[in-house]
Amino acid sequence: MSDFAIKNDIPEAILTLQNEFDEFIYLASHDLKEPARKITTFGQRLSKSLEGKLNEEEKDFFARMMDAANRQQSMIDDLLKLSRINTTDFQRQRIMLHELVEELVIDEKTEFKYQCPKIAYADRVQLKIALQEVIDNAEKFNTGKVKIKLSTKSIFSTVIASKGLNPSRNYAYLIFSDNGIGIPEEHRSDIFRPFYRVNGRSEFEGAGMGLSIAKAILEKIGGAIWIEKAISQGTSVHILLPAA
Repeated sequence: MSDFAIKNDIPEAILTLQNEFDEFIYLASHDLKEPARKITTFGQRLSKSLEGKLNEEEKDFFARMMDAANRQQSMIDDLLKLSRINTTDFQRQRIMLHELVEELVIDEKTEFKYQCPKIAYADRVQLKIALQEVIDNAEKFNTGKVKIKLSTKSIFSTVIASKGLNPSRNYAYLIFSDNGIGIPEEHRSDIFRPFYRVNGRSEFEGAGMGLSIAKAILEKIGGAIWIEKAISQGTSVHILLPAA
């Protein structure tokens, strides 16, 4: 486990329990993956063999079963991603942030503008995953022309301290602002919980794990993430990254 992953004031016994719990989640998720995959595979075979033999009600039942199986498999995959974060050693690297941002996958219909800090120190692969989750979330929860802006500004040491970080250290400050549907204030802390959804599944797809994964990564590299309301509409995702 990397030396910048965990705050020094966490008792060793709690860390041991956390590691054991992470290992349990990983193993449990891995074991659940195989039966979920078989349900999907055999369901697809049945769908082909029963084609033209089912009435409308039976077709509806079958479609719901397949949809539930696919969602279960997706949730297990996301749970595995989350568990791997805590069981994977992160490599601290000097990262040119503008180069990493250029590598993010942005939908061609999305209007994306950015100005970001120059340098951060983190595991490059994991940081890219975290930032991609933020982008994907902004694109998903939008009902019109998606606009995302990445900006930066100076930040007070009191704000840094309020996020549980060392105010004497240097941090890169990233702000992702979008014009999406926004997140009500009462949900802004809960939104980082695994599988937490503000909107119904019928409105927006997804398991509600994207920001949980981003938060786990950013906290492990010694940073922070939180949500604020955008100035006009939508959401602003604020991120602090070690810069020294």
